[in-house]
Amino acid sequence: MRRVLSVFGALAAVLLLPIVAQATTSQTIHVNGVPIDVGPAGCVPGDLVITGNGVLHQTINNAGDSWVTGTIEGSVTTTDPSSGFTGHAAAWFGVEDNNQNFVTHFIANSVGTLGNGSPLRIHQEGQFTVNAQGMPVVTRVTVTCS
Repeated sequence: MRRVLSVFGALAAVLLLPIVAQATTSQTIHVNGVPIDVGPAGCVPGDLVITGNGVLHQTINNAGDSWVTGTIEGSVTTTDPSSGFTGHAAAWFGVEDNNQNFVTHFIANSVGTLGNGSPLRIHQEGQFTVNAQGMPVVTRVTVTCS
């Protein structure tokens, strides 16, 4: 989960440089062939890495509230080659921030095969929410395998 937050957090930080907006602004960035580590696979050793095409979108309003979302879709492997897992995946994340709270959430779905030819589906999802007092109120990551 830390790696997911760090990857997406770094992307969000780059996008949020103009945090004090004079008017509502939006920006869209397209990525091609960029490997994105979406965190621990949970079902096999290592993290899932999706390499493909994606889009990042940011909006900042007059109050400095911000929304960042991203989607990537493409081939998937793991950082630990011992499983031999390869396949196809899509992932989405969102970050919302205002003077009252902060929330980030993600979901990823992978369909592939193990090195021995067995099929495997991996579903990951998570959320991290901080309230206006700066206290984490939701910290959740789940991984299911089938």
